[in-house]
Amino acid sequence: MAKYIAFIIIIAFRLAYQPAVAQPDNAPFAGPSPLPTTTTIATPAKLINVNGSINGKKIVLNWVVDNNETADQFEVEKSTDGKNFTLAALVFGTDRSETGNYQFYEKAGNQKVSYRIKLIHKDHKEEYSTVIEINPKA
Repeated sequence: MAKYIAFIIIIAFRLAYQPAVAQPDNAPFAGPSPLPTTTTIATPAKLINVNGSINGKKIVLNWVVDNNETADQFEVEKSTDGKNFTLAALVFGTDRSETGNYQFYEKAGNQKVSYRIKLIHKDHKEEYSTVIEINPKA
C-alpha cells in the first residue's frame, strides 16, 4: 500500500510542478523570446497579354506575364479543331521579378491552328490564356 501512495504522490508532484509550455519573457530560466517572423505572400503570376502572328513562314506567339517570379513553366498547347489541344512546347519561367516576356515559334502550315498558353505556378496551380487562332491563308 505504501508503494501506491508514494507513486501517487510522485505523479501529483510532477503534475503540480511541471513547467508551462509557453513561459512569459520575465519567467526565470526562460530563453529569449523568438524573433517575430514575417511571411510574404507572393502575388500569383498573371498572363496580361497573349498574341500571335505570322512572320514570314513562322507562327510566332508572344506573351507577357506579371509577377513573373511566381511562374514555374508554360505549356504551349495547339489544336487544329479548336477543341482538342495537345502539347506543342514547354517553356520554363525565369526567376526575373516583375514582368516577363516569352515567345514561341514554329513553322507555319497551310491550315488554321489554335493556340493557348497554360501557366503553371510554382505552387502547381494552373490557368489558361484565351485561345489564339492563326490562319495562314487569311
